[in-house]
Amino acid sequence: MSDRPIITEQTDAFTAQPAARQPARRIAWDRTWPFHPMLLAASSVLTLMSNNMDFTGWDDVTSSLVVALVLAGSVHAIIAVIRGRLDATSAIIASIWVAGILYYFTLFGGINRWLEGGFPMVRSLPVAIALLVAATAFALRLDERARQLNGALNLIAVVFLLVPFCKIVEHQWIHRGALDSHDPAAAMAEIDPFITGAASGEAPPDIFHIIFDRYASEGVLRRYFGVDNSDVGRFLEDRGFYLARGSNSNYQKTGHSIASTLHMGYLDALARDPRVKGQNWRPIHKMLDDHRVGRFLKSRGYRIIQFGSWWVGTFRSSLADENRPHGFSEFAMLYWRTTMARPVFHVLPDTPFTMRLDWDNGQCQRIRPQIEEIKNAGRDGDRPVYVLAHILIPHGPENFTATGECLSLAEAAKRGQEKGYLEQIEYANRIIRELVMALQEPGRRPAVIILQADEGPFPKRDGTIPWHEAPADELRIKTGILNAYYFPGRDYSGLWQDITPVNTYRVVFNTYFGTRLPMLEDKIYAFPFDSNIYEFHDVTSRVRGPGPVAGARRPARRSG
Repeated sequence: MSDRPIITEQTDAFTAQPAARQPARRIAWDRTWPFHPMLLAASSVLTLMSNNMDFTGWDDVTSSLVVALVLAGSVHAIIAVIRGRLDATSAIIASIWVAGILYYFTLFGGINRWLEGGFPMVRSLPVAIALLVAATAFALRLDERARQLNGALNLIAVVFLLVPFCKIVEHQWIHRGALDSHDPAAAMAEIDPFITGAASGEAPPDIFHIIFDRYASEGVLRRYFGVDNSDVGRFLEDRGFYLARGSNSNYQKTGHSIASTLHMGYLDALARDPRVKGQNWRPIHKMLDDHRVGRFLKSRGYRIIQFGSWWVGTFRSSLADENRPHGFSEFAMLYWRTTMARPVFHVLPDTPFTMRLDWDNGQCQRIRPQIEEIKNAGRDGDRPVYVLAHILIPHGPENFTATGECLSLAEAAKRGQEKGYLEQIEYANRIIRELVMALQEPGRRPAVIILQADEGPFPKRDGTIPWHEAPADELRIKTGILNAYYFPGRDYSGLWQDITPVNTYRVVFNTYFGTRLPMLEDKIYAFPFDSNIYEFHDVTSRVRGPGPVAGARRPARRSG
């Protein structure tokens, strides 16, 4: 006979008192310890984290971890309430469904491939649910064996949790001190002599910095893609912009490029620090989170609004008063794509929320709302605003048409990558015109507008050749960028044709805040592979030597 407590009309299983003195129904506990549903939920998150430690920290995974634990606890509670027992069987059933939901791709990915279910995995959903129901029915028949299986599942779940946790600890030990390589306060102290006492005599302007990821320069598009993109340049010049047509990015990847721009300096300190190793991106992410530009502008009373992408580097900033990424973070997107959320979202009607697991975290749902909010930023309020926006256009996936319609995966693949890139250049041009006209409307606070790319598109190349040894044409394609400035008053005496982004804010701050920041020599660096992202090689002479995109350079007003 089972020793499970039984609730009857006469007695209460916990107190053995007359039922009249107790609630009519209580959930009975069989004195087993059902930890495994929660441990399995936690391990599903930590496993993904442990496999991406070069890009991910605890702050990136916290929200997904909390949601996974709440889901597991809720599933367990619902089953216990339905059965009226918080026993081993309820825990086993809970773990069946927690695993089915959170380990969906691992458990049913093979079935999905067999059914040719494709990315949505909808075809595998009925099969998966049927298997989970069958496993539930089996668990209900375990009787006394449920207690032994519950103990075994606790041990298995502990192992599932410890394996990724140990990997996380190992990585943190190997890379201990890496995040200390960037000290935001010390970075500000280095430039303090050039900003102390600086003040402008006028009300500070709003500052809008819009980064169009992989938007190639006019010269690169003409020479290597056969496209005349001069119309948008003429539009900008007609609106009073200065176009630095010979500009290049300082590095060949987004993280390095934007970090150096916001740091107003090169990343040499990271390269020299022995704690910064291999492909650990987190020191760069820290520079993107807390940087000189943001600290300086906050000290001048600016309200900072950041419009990030799904990418962890710009998804949010601790300096920002408002973070407006409009979607899941990179980690959350990758994690929830492996769960039952993916097929369920595709079964449900399309909404901005249910579509956010598609197309690199819902680009189609992100771009338009962000553009509308950027256009209206700073209209109200007495404080000047600093808007930093990282727009993943013309960056892949190439899912926008030239007029901004969103294509399906099949439609984008049929169009092809290069045509898709060029059509997204056209869409970016539409956005540029729209933003510029809105930000220059009469009656608005004067605004500095910076339209800039962080890198160019990827050329077709042999990936076994280190970037710093790549042909000059490949380096020109990868680093030739859009770089345009609008200054109220149109004083462009501090700019030059081949200025690089590392000097952008040095010019802006000197022009509008009376700082005395020296200009840096414009250099272009490349690191060999993604496995050694801090091994910097100066490729400036190769990119800016004789060639079709080198462009005229003005004599230096720059110092080293």
